[in-house]
Amino acid sequence: MKRTCLSQICLALLLLAACCSLTTSRLAAEELSAEEKAAGFTPMFNGKDFTGWRFSGDLEAPNWEVTNGVIHLSGGGKPHLVTVDEYGDFEMRFEWRSVGAKGYNSGFYIRTPANAGKNQLNLAKGNEGAIVGGKIEGAKGVGSLQKPAGEWNTWRVVVAGDKVEFYCNGELAWTGTGLQPEKGHIGFQAEGAAMEFRNLRIRKIQ
Repeated sequence: MKRTCLSQICLALLLLAACCSLTTSRLAAEELSAEEKAAGFTPMFNGKDFTGWRFSGDLEAPNWEVTNGVIHLSGGGKPHLVTVDEYGDFEMRFEWRSVGAKGYNSGFYIRTPANAGKNQLNLAKGNEGAIVGGKIEGAKGVGSLQKPAGEWNTWRVVVAGDKVEFYCNGELAWTGTGLQPEKGHIGFQAEGAAMEFRNLRIRKIQ
């Protein structure tokens, strides 16, 4: 009798842990605020796999994985993670943090080619937000607006026509012009540091 009760308790604990894990995963990947729902935002990441995304060059991607509803990048120079779809005018919000290193390097691509490489908002420590592989007048590095390594940062990028507005942790970092082309993919760069990304959501601007 005692053995049966113990088995039932263990089973209940396992089910509770599974439910908590699933809930955490969904919250990390899918939860939108009331304001975001009203504005027309949709999640870009399902918290389970890379549906809607692909890897540049269609390469194997052992450096990218999904863990507990979070996209984890272990480092490496390639491949980059890019959207299957192209986007013109949009607003995107996401969170990122470095993992296990004071120094880090990655990037966020806007209107980039299918294999990425252009129009990167830098994610290198101390130069976050500077443009690499493109030209946007008014863009600059804003390392002082980032949180310490290991803490989550919130970025918001608004793209309309050739204009870009870039917000870091709720503060307008810069406004720039001259973005080309008129549409392209969105993506994240694989570079030499471990990084994590979560709460990816987007709204198309008509």
